[in-house]
Amino acid sequence: MKGLGRLTTLSVSIALSTGISAQDANDSLPDLEELWRVVQVQQAEIKRLQEALESSQTRTRNVEIQMLETTENLEAIGEVIDQPAARGSASWADRTQIGGYGEMLYNNETGSSSSKEIDVQRFVIFLSHEFNENLRFFSELEIEHGLIEGDAPGAVELEQAYLEWDYADKHRVLAGMYLAPLGILNETHEPNTFYGVERNLVESRLIPSTYRVNGVKFAGQLGGGFSYDLGIHEGLFFASGDGGDLTIRSSRQDGARAELDSPAYTGRIRYTGVPGLELGLALQYQSDMTQDGSTRSNIGRSGLIDSFGNQVTDISGLLTEAHLVFNSGPWGLRALYAQWNIDNRIEDVVNGSFINNGLGRDLQTGYYIEPSYQFNRNLGAFARFEHTDERAGSNRGAAADSEMRRSLVGLNYWLTEDTVLKFDYQFENDAIDRDLDGFNLGIGWQF
Repeated sequence: MKGLGRLTTLSVSIALSTGISAQDANDSLPDLEELWRVVQVQQAEIKRLQEALESSQTRTRNVEIQMLETTENLEAIGEVIDQPAARGSASWADRTQIGGYGEMLYNNETGSSSSKEIDVQRFVIFLSHEFNENLRFFSELEIEHGLIEGDAPGAVELEQAYLEWDYADKHRVLAGMYLAPLGILNETHEPNTFYGVERNLVESRLIPSTYRVNGVKFAGQLGGGFSYDLGIHEGLFFASGDGGDLTIRSSRQDGARAELDSPAYTGRIRYTGVPGLELGLALQYQSDMTQDGSTRSNIGRSGLIDSFGNQVTDISGLLTEAHLVFNSGPWGLRALYAQWNIDNRIEDVVNGSFINNGLGRDLQTGYYIEPSYQFNRNLGAFARFEHTDERAGSNRGAAADSEMRRSLVGLNYWLTEDTVLKFDYQFENDAIDRDLDGFNLGIGWQF
């Protein structure tokens, strides 16, 4: 046995090197049978250890597989739970959101008339619900001026209530009461999102924020930073011929039993392909702002009349609006231009008054420019110049005194991203020398 021979030689070598005689070394070596038993025992132990290792590795692989299967099962269960059809009553709240916004203002303005007034101007509750990943509901309910009783100035108004359906990728349609896609503020007007205590003149008079309509609107993304909105909805309805205010703002129907003899159409395209930049262009066409000469007395409108007492009808109108919003670092800029071109038949309207008539209202224009600078996340400053002329079509009679110019400077201080304190000082110069100068304070919130 060569292995035993090598073992004997190795033992003798060790004995010689340590000073032990070869004979003593040979006498101390185990016999062959004993060595064979040792080798067999060692081989058996090695085999046992190999089998134990293989068993352990197999169990580890099984555990890993079971863990992976368990994870996949949990993810699958989670996906099923997230499906609207599988959601129970406990998850209804997860698909429903409640929010709101509001503001309180103090105006201290003096001129030919004066105003020192504090007012909770609006308090709005927002409610939305998601039926599934493609269908949702939005609504806003607003209380204005805090009190609705007797001659109090308050009102309860439904500002939005519509269903929105994603009928295709990046395209949606909504139906109900929605905010007309015009200007900068009409759709986004929470007080913490803009500078100034009051909304600007142009987007209060010519784009009468908050301008809400009943109708249908298609919207979506076109790619390359472009998006679109196309809507058909209730039109404006000029006030009655018994002395009502013949203005764009007063002609809103607000979705309340709105006359739809002559609908209106709104289209807008926006570009947001450059970070910090928004460019918008919108058109709104009014097919007949008398609603086919409607005289529905149950909503307080008795049609328009001329100086001979004849009814005036078929007054169409086109609003053109363009705006720019740009933010770069702390610098910001907003600018907007709006123009109404209305059928010149409106100039025949006497409206019970030779002052509050249609003279010059066939052309109405307005613009503003507003640079701003934000010092830090809390504090920002702005300046704004506004100009409106709601009778720009004529320079005779009452129309000669229709221009309004106003300059403002002020500060916004955001306590948080959603709460703001506001201050501004205004300098007003109008053609009728009303000239309200003074300061305004405000607080605003949204959640």
